[in-house]
Amino acid sequence: MPSTAAITIYIFGATAIYQGASILLAPRHALAAKQLPESARPALTSFGVTISGLGIFYTLAAYQENRTFFALTLFRIPAAIIFGAQGPGWRPMAVWEVFATLATAASLAWEGWV
Repeated sequence: MPSTAAITIYIFGATAIYQGASILLAPRHALAAKQLPESARPALTSFGVTISGLGIFYTLAAYQENRTFFALTLFRIPAAIIFGAQGPGWRPMAVWEVFATLATAASLAWEGWV
C-alpha cells in the first residue's frame, strides 16, 4: 500500500499527465482557457509536452516511494507564484500547485519524515 505522501504525488502526477494531454489534444481550447493568443501555441504545446513528462516523473517517484523526491516537490511554491502572476487563466494552476505542495508537506509531516 502506498504511503499517504506517495498518494499525493500520484494524484499530482496524474493531473499533470492529464493537463499535458489536454493541451496537446485540444490546443485551441487550452489557448482560450489560458487567455493566450494563437501565436503562443508553440510555447503552450511545449508546455504540454513538459508537463506530461513531469507527470510521468511524479508517478514513477510515487511508485518508488522516493522520499527525497517528495521533499523536493515542496519547492513548487515558486512555480505557483510565477503561474499566479501570469493572469487569471493561470491562477487555477497556481492554486493547484499550492494545494498539492501543502498536501504533500502535511503527509510527510504526518509520517514523521519532515
